[in-house]
Amino acid sequence: MWSQLWSVLQALALLNAGHEQNGVQPEEGEQTGIPTFRLTTENPIVEKPNSIVDVNVGSSVKCPKAAMFAKGPAAGCEVARDPQERPPSPIENWFTNEMFEDLFPFANLGYGPHPCYPYSYEAFIIAARYFPKFGADSPNRNYTERENHRRDLAAFFAHAVQETGENNIGLYDGRRPNDEAANCFYRGGFYNWFEGGPKSAFLPPDAPGFRPEDGVNCTEGGQYCQMSPENNFWCPCETRKVSERMYASCYFGRGAIQISYNYNYKRFQDWLETQNIFVDLLKEPNLVMTSMKPPLAIMASLWFYMTPQPPKPSMHDIVMGTWNAGKINEEIGYFGPNFGATSLVINNECNGESPTEPGEGGESRRIKAFKWFCNYFGVPAGPQDSLSCKKMKLRFDSMQYPKSYGPKWSTAWRNEPCDCEPVGYEGWLLYHDPAHYPEECVALNEVNRRRCVEALYAQPSLYGMSNTTSACLDFPRDMREEERQ
Repeated sequence: MWSQLWSVLQALALLNAGHEQNGVQPEEGEQTGIPTFRLTTENPIVEKPNSIVDVNVGSSVKCPKAAMFAKGPAAGCEVARDPQERPPSPIENWFTNEMFEDLFPFANLGYGPHPCYPYSYEAFIIAARYFPKFGADSPNRNYTERENHRRDLAAFFAHAVQETGENNIGLYDGRRPNDEAANCFYRGGFYNWFEGGPKSAFLPPDAPGFRPEDGVNCTEGGQYCQMSPENNFWCPCETRKVSERMYASCYFGRGAIQISYNYNYKRFQDWLETQNIFVDLLKEPNLVMTSMKPPLAIMASLWFYMTPQPPKPSMHDIVMGTWNAGKINEEIGYFGPNFGATSLVINNECNGESPTEPGEGGESRRIKAFKWFCNYFGVPAGPQDSLSCKKMKLRFDSMQYPKSYGPKWSTAWRNEPCDCEPVGYEGWLLYHDPAHYPEECVALNEVNRRRCVEALYAQPSLYGMSNTTSACLDFPRDMREEERQ
């Protein structure tokens, strides 16, 4: 991994971190909901305004500066804003700009959080307003409401550390205790913008990824276009050559947890349309990094975190414990509020936690980061077995239940209109089994069934159908009449 190579090189330039100081940590105001701060020692030392210091999680001001590749936003730059001006998210009652800047001091390629850049408190809060359950849901009794809210953020931030963190392993150079090294290491989230950053091999030499707009063109390896008859119909790649070695409309990883491939860009685009936000991400995927009305770099990642895609539940639902782990997993006690299965969702990683610090990347890093953020927020991470998917006997892709819509073959030969039904294989038009997915997703099933019917009439070959083998194609279905009913 390019990020791992950079971590080794960067270790040569580290400065001494000094010692962590005692100080304060946030708590919710009991009556107003406005954040207050509880002293953790009798004589707290706060080294500068807007810094948060604690005996366990240290302080961002004591960390070595990260290598800075971003040049800083231009004067008069466009700041993150929500054109819909949605109401505040409940997390704004307790998660403050002060906390964001303490947790991610080296965001945006070392420049730090800034409202004109992809990663900022403003961008994070705007994204959260589009997902009001994020950091505000508490459907289980395993943890208190306060704990559930903070565990949700801890999980999202942990994945951001693995996917786009600075991941500076040079901090563990023996010149500071491991706990001090960890307090700086896990503050490295939201560092990279593009996959393989900070200088991405997918980008041209004259636009290596030090500006959000650098991601417009890519090398051949960054196209990330997955073609199939179904993908070519629903999410056709618009990748095209712009020079001998460069392509436009590339779908490599962008944003906090790296949305990748044409199908994810299109699904995110479709969701944005349901929110009355209209962008063409198949044609201009780099809008994920450059759009500021609303900002999309964190929103795209939060969409991926919050949205089920059968056979995978959403990572949010796993952390909250509302996912259906299946009988086989339940019999071994693997169910309920869980972080481990989220690693299976995002990158199919189930290797467990390394016994060394900081250990290798992948699931181990996600686990260690989740523990660190839970400690920062003062909430339990949960039983060790629940932090990895290593113990999970039945993985999502092996669970036997309908996952998408396909032709209803049992009636396709009849002299009557064609129809679609839930099928057991994965496909573009998702079917949300009521036993596995939340009500708001189940409500989308009828829309997807109708889209399936429209598609099989528009392009029968997509499903291997023809008028000679499927008589139903000679009997059009009145979808508008069905909608009226």
